[in-house]
Amino acid sequence: MRKSYLALIFTAAALIIHPAFAANDDESKPCAAIVKSCLDAGYTRDGGTGKTFWKDCMKPVILGQTVQGVSVDANTVKMCRADKIAQLKKDLQEFQKAFSSSK
Repeated sequence: MRKSYLALIFTAAALIIHPAFAANDDESKPCAAIVKSCLDAGYTRDGGTGKTFWKDCMKPVILGQTVQGVSVDANTVKMCRADKIAQLKKDLQEFQKAFSSSK
């Protein structure tokens, strides 16, 4: 029971923390163009402008939605989405491995 609870906590923490890592400005990543477009359009990581970076810009763009003031090539969005999905799968496998070895 306790192991299940800990695995749930770690999984929830990863999902909550993941958006913070998604905001990486590293230009070598496929999401860099989206990050730049969101920041240029006035979306901030602290939400001080009322336009939060992840919730109001990055996430909707990755999900294929239109965001006012943000223009990104559809191929770039697809590559970014694929990168994010791959990273989430990798994270899930690491959590599953950690959970199975703690039994």
